[in-house]
Amino acid sequence: MIQIEQISQDLAEELCRKITVDLPEYFGLPDVNEHYAIGVRSCTNFSAITDRGCLGLISIDFPYPTNANIYWMGILRDFQRRGIGHQLIDEACKFAKESGAKTITVETLAPLESDENYLKTYKFYQSVGFLPLLNLKPKDYEWNMVYMVKLLNY
Repeated sequence: MIQIEQISQDLAEELCRKITVDLPEYFGLPDVNEHYAIGVRSCTNFSAITDRGCLGLISIDFPYPTNANIYWMGILRDFQRRGIGHQLIDEACKFAKESGAKTITVETLAPLESDENYLKTYKFYQSVGFLPLLNLKPKDYEWNMVYMVKLLNY
């Protein structure tokens, strides 16, 4: 049975590094990976946990009191497509709503980049209720990103 639990900053950093290594097709930029591994320490972190250990991680922050943002999310390869991502999103949304947020956002690679892996990521976020809000290309960044939003209905 999978349980979603809030975890410590140390465990979140460790798990972020472990998942990053397991999914190089998603996390292939060492400098960026290091940035996120350190960054999850300043987030609220939830993990999908079974008797086999921690299988997935979602890290959220609150850039504004009424908005939560998914800072980082990943699930170990062998445990993908089992509903764990949906459970992590549900818990993050519940926590965000209880904390006063009215929306939750996420940024991922834009569909126009036609990256097979990130098209799956985009479709996953759509499947859990996120809608595309706008495309953006950060300064000095090679790729187009999409910013997505989900309303936390009250």
